[in-house]
Amino acid sequence: MREIKKIIVHCSDSDIPDHDDISVIDKWHKARGWAGVGYHYFIKSDGTVQDGRPDDVIGAHVSGHNHDSLGICLHGRHNFTEAQFFSLKALLYDLMTRYDLRTTDIYGHRDFDSKKTCPNFDVKRI
Repeated sequence: MREIKKIIVHCSDSDIPDHDDISVIDKWHKARGWAGVGYHYFIKSDGTVQDGRPDDVIGAHVSGHNHDSLGICLHGRHNFTEAQFFSLKALLYDLMTRYDLRTTDIYGHRDFDSKKTCPNFDVKRI
């Protein structure tokens, strides 16, 4: 098993209801030539958590940081639901417990790329 040192939160950058499924992200990432969805988890608008890449498989979500991180993506651009935040908090707690992480080990994509605003909310305040 690889060592997980951080969790990186993303948004799908789309509020379109038809994009509210990990299968859509999988298609987008395959179109980029990737092996499939780059995230480990996807949180739908209704709060459902969908599995992406297994935790022991390196993600494709933040250049230079995939080797030791897990990627979580929420459907949306700016319009997130309470159900999503509830599920995100529960998932973060589970992953922090499983991998012995602290809240200081949770980041937004924008923390690693100044050109990004993703996930368009402050992950330190959830």
